[in-house]
Amino acid sequence: MLTITSQLPIGLTGTVSVVAAFIAGWFSWRLISGQPTAKSLAITGGALIVGGIFFTLVFLGSMAVIKDTSQGPMIGIFIAAPLGILLGALGGYQYATKFAISDLQNDK
Repeated sequence: MLTITSQLPIGLTGTVSVVAAFIAGWFSWRLISGQPTAKSLAITGGALIVGGIFFTLVFLGSMAVIKDTSQGPMIGIFIAAPLGILLGALGGYQYATKFAISDLQNDK
């Protein structure tokens, strides 16, 4: 998506994509294993994962369902991806806060 929406060099967009994929993978790994995560990692990971899912579903889904439209992919880029990032960040914050509160209650 960064290559589509910006004029940055291809090496920089590739590096940013690899770093984002690493953060999302790290957060997923910690989430599945049940380990506590920092709020910043939960917010970033949630935003990347949910934003990526929203973008992929709307961008590719609109092209698969309605083949003649050119606005479907734009909805994926400009509406669905930012909305997914926002919802993912809120979900990651909620998860990290809930997990931290339950740890504090278990320590007492």
